[in-house]
Amino acid sequence: MQTTSAAFFIALSLATFGISYYYFTTRHKERIAIIEKGLPADFFKGTVDFKPLILTLGIVCISITLGLVAGLFSMPTFPILGGFVIIFFIFLFTGLGLLLSYFLLKKLHKRK
Repeated sequence: MQTTSAAFFIALSLATFGISYYYFTTRHKERIAIIEKGLPADFFKGTVDFKPLILTLGIVCISITLGLVAGLFSMPTFPILGGFVIIFFIFLFTGLGLLLSYFLLKKLHKRK
């Protein structure tokens, strides 16, 4: 039992090391190739805009909560369906939230 767990941790460590080594060497080669093509070295320090992701995640979380609340309040109306009402409303409101997020992001991109 102890030999198996030690072998597991050694294999896990080797896999982690291998994946990280491959990632960093590939990234280094890509950066060297881009610099050789003439782009400036500070090209890689670009800013990443997380606002669309945060907006989408916020709207989806709010819509899941609204779906859960709507499902719980509508359960007495549809007693035959039981718990499926909650699942239905969660998916319905999540889809509506994704659509709302899409249209808001589309509107924001038009402003820019």
